[in-house]
Amino acid sequence: MTGDPKANPHPDPAPTGTGLSPDFPGPDSLTWRYLGQWRLMLVIGRALVLETGHPMVGAAVADHSTYRKHPWRRAEQTVVSLQRQVYVPRLDRAKEYARLRRLHRRIHGTDEFGRTYSAVDAEAMAWVHLTLYDAMVTMCATGGEPLSADDEARLYREWRAVAVEFGIPEDVLPKTAADFRLYFDRMVREVLRDTRGVHQLIESVQTELPPPQWLAFLPAPVWGAVRGVAAKAYIVGTVAMLPSPFREQMPVTVPRGAAAAVSLVTRAAALAARHLPVRRAYMPLAATHIDAYRGSRAVPRRVHPDLADLFARILDRTGDGHVSWSDMAGMARTIVTQLDADEAVEAELYDAFAQWWQELNAHAAAHAADRRPGPAGDDQVSAAEYAAFVEAGRDHVLHSTMLAVARAADRDGDGFIDRDDYARLLRADIAEVELRTGFERLDRDRDGHVSLDEFAAALTAYLTGRADSEVGEYLLGRA
Repeated sequence: MTGDPKANPHPDPAPTGTGLSPDFPGPDSLTWRYLGQWRLMLVIGRALVLETGHPMVGAAVADHSTYRKHPWRRAEQTVVSLQRQVYVPRLDRAKEYARLRRLHRRIHGTDEFGRTYSAVDAEAMAWVHLTLYDAMVTMCATGGEPLSADDEARLYREWRAVAVEFGIPEDVLPKTAADFRLYFDRMVREVLRDTRGVHQLIESVQTELPPPQWLAFLPAPVWGAVRGVAAKAYIVGTVAMLPSPFREQMPVTVPRGAAAAVSLVTRAAALAARHLPVRRAYMPLAATHIDAYRGSRAVPRRVHPDLADLFARILDRTGDGHVSWSDMAGMARTIVTQLDADEAVEAELYDAFAQWWQELNAHAAAHAADRRPGPAGDDQVSAAEYAAFVEAGRDHVLHSTMLAVARAADRDGDGFIDRDDYARLLRADIAEVELRTGFERLDRDRDGHVSLDEFAAALTAYLTGRADSEVGEYLLGRA
């Protein structure tokens, strides 16, 4: 049973309102170092099984999750959400937290035993959140690089601060890493069960997982064989990593040697992560912000020689040789017009461009002591000051603004820009081959859609003079 969709006896989590904790993870944190690594995917299965082993979470997943129908898209949205909770500026984190609260507020009902459940139950939310801390610790341990006691404590303080910022009450969160270990052991012994959600999760991987878009060409029998081998290996490896009291409940036999195979794979992934560039070792959004932070501390990057032309054509709307808030507002107004945005979207776009302007203006002011207001009393940013802003690696600020543009362009609200969205954005009578080529430049993994972060990254590269963009020219050019 799923219960009355309007009735929810559990209070909605809300931000604490106490201000950002000094432990909240920043660019030099362990959370930034570990959460966004692709190798986390090797242990994320452990976290998912631990989560759904909680009776309340397992019932909610069994009744409401869309992973069985759209597993790849659901997985991508989850990964992107995790990155948004840590790597993006605080304003964007707050929006992601609010989105998650709205989503989970609608998930509640009654399980097969007549017990009520809710996705905003504080203790269940705490368990789900903390399994990701356990996943990062497990990733390091199985990769042959176990965290020291001090680093475990530091990572826990950081991840606990994320939970508090999201709105999980502090009194349901263990206070220290040592307390967490006692809490975790108690949950494994006394609370976790082989729930319906766990069974559905395992069965969906074994029998229902469709091929990813880039393997869609495979005949069904071939994909069935590939899926069978890969799914069995992943499930066995995942169960082998579970704590023994819970592992013994699983309907999966772990053969001898499975633990050694898991160790070999995870150590190889750890070795690769140490030697690969950030763009390969980390997920896209994490890589963008890590690169931007490192760039701001390194030797200024060479800017594309067309940056001055882009400044004059796109940013300087009034043609007076400077950019002021009126120019930024004009750019936002152009996008609103091009997208025929409604009032709510229009407000979000203006707010996003205002944030970008404030950061740009503050950076220019801090690096130009003799700067003077323009003739109307407004602050103005010159082409040279904009170039300095770009060279300082402030991509994450611009990326945040372009995410608002991407959300406005996502008409159906599914979190992606597909071919139809892209064609509608251009509204131009161009050849099909040009349309396809432009879209495929954005769709790097050729899965038929572009995530909002990928779309925002393309616009960011365009506005920093590092890449051309047909859709950038259309959306951001003068109306």
